[in-house]
Amino acid sequence: MIRPGPRRGYAGGAVQRSAFSDGRRPSPVRFVVLAVIAIAVIAVGVLIWFFFGRSPGECTDAYCEATASEIDIPADFDLHSRLFERNPNAEPLPDGFDLQITIPLEVPTMDGRGLSFYGYNAESQIWEPVASAALDETGERATGIFADPPRFLAVFRRLNEGRQVVAYLAPGETLHPTAALLATVVHTLDFTPAPDGSLRGQPSARPPTTALHYPVISASAEIDGTVPSVDNILSTGADRTNHVQQILQRVAAHRLSGIDIAYLDLRADHRTSFTLFISELAEGLHSQGKTLTLTLPAPLKAIDRIDEGAYDWAALGESADLIKIAPVRDQSTYRLHMPEVLDHITSLVDPGKVILTITPYASEKSGDGIRPLTLAEAMTIASKLGIRSESLVAGSDVQIVGVNIDRDEGLSGLRWQAETATVAFTYKLNGGRTVWLENSFSAGFKLEFVSVFNLGGLAVEDSSDNDFLGNIWIAVEPFVASGQPVLLQPSHSHLLPQWEVTAGSLVGGDRGLVTWQTPLEAGSYTVTLTLSDGVERFESRIVLALPPAETEEPEEAP
Repeated sequence: MIRPGPRRGYAGGAVQRSAFSDGRRPSPVRFVVLAVIAIAVIAVGVLIWFFFGRSPGECTDAYCEATASEIDIPADFDLHSRLFERNPNAEPLPDGFDLQITIPLEVPTMDGRGLSFYGYNAESQIWEPVASAALDETGERATGIFADPPRFLAVFRRLNEGRQVVAYLAPGETLHPTAALLATVVHTLDFTPAPDGSLRGQPSARPPTTALHYPVISASAEIDGTVPSVDNILSTGADRTNHVQQILQRVAAHRLSGIDIAYLDLRADHRTSFTLFISELAEGLHSQGKTLTLTLPAPLKAIDRIDEGAYDWAALGESADLIKIAPVRDQSTYRLHMPEVLDHITSLVDPGKVILTITPYASEKSGDGIRPLTLAEAMTIASKLGIRSESLVAGSDVQIVGVNIDRDEGLSGLRWQAETATVAFTYKLNGGRTVWLENSFSAGFKLEFVSVFNLGGLAVEDSSDNDFLGNIWIAVEPFVASGQPVLLQPSHSHLLPQWEVTAGSLVGGDRGLVTWQTPLEAGSYTVTLTLSDGVERFESRIVLALPPAETEEPEEAP
């Protein structure tokens, strides 16, 4: 059954009242006569349609079975329905409404895990997830709702051996819609360890997704007091065991399916104690049928070796069910060192257990270290405006500059760095800084490592529905659908600054500085600088008040 479904109450048609709308029941005789006449009319109509109006295989639904055999089924997916094609003769979808589609499954199932509607993108020649699949009571049909119905449609299940998509989510945040559709595991950042081995925090409500839910116990230098707490916990065997028991009690009390341990920034001398802690915790969780996952910092590339620090990857890989590599923020060495790091890790741990984490956060590197920024914060820095002219009057030339992208001052401006596979820019502040932006372009090149090293999947550091972050889900969707990353870089022209002014004319601007030839009339005018990371556009405005130009008074005659 295929029918339009509402965004604003549209039900695909109106319910018509019968001819007996005054509430009286018709007499039995009249009812029989009417029924006989109706049956006769219907029978004649069916015969006329059968002999004169019906064509072989005719379909009047919004979707009809397709015979496009040249479309391949994606790897790591199982086809659960026949292939359907949008009917070009079907009534168009009303503006502002979604299409609700129900199609039969080839094999009935009540297991909805990993089951989704996929649409075929003829341009990229890959299948893309387009809607979640809701099963009916018998498991024989799946229903989905579509804002933009694709041409080809089918129901696929992501197989167990397919790659994991792990979504991290802060408490109280909402999952990004694509994350809700694709995620196989959701980690809510709910707990931190206390010095006495207990846990602070409460588990978040299970996100509205079919993904498995494993809350995280977090400790890092960025979370005040948590690393000293772990230092205390790992100091003795008794303290370790107490911490394990506290975790097991919380998991049981909250009926959790599993837990993630993300103890970062630990001292190297805790290596043995941390390994014993994880081993003991894994044994306790596994005995209860629970899952243990870990989030670990990437080993460091030293001159002659890979330095694991406090984390024994070989031993931890035997205990944990899944290990996620925390984001590496220094992009200056990422592509140079990550191949060796991953080669080392996968020589010690089953690659299917290893998950590479990508991030929607930009990174800024300075003499003070590296800090994460939202994409909006980074682009606010890039689009800062200033005035270079001493005089500001009508009928003059005024120089306006993007302070942090002015290439005439030795800055890079926004550009694609091939060596880091990111859009980046440099600017001057306390010795100079570099900002690397994360978006769908940079994410695609990071996902390449997942394919090359046959890793178990990917994780997204922040999977919230936050417009201020880089939208890396544009890269994740086709990767999950096809198993191959999309390796593209933005057009150079899209990274150039664009200038606008409400009056007057502009000269130059590509290098970050523009000359405004002001109008002759005094007044307030707005100059706008638009910058793009290749995906999103950001504007910065400055309002300038122009006084009238000074005119020389004529000298009085002697």
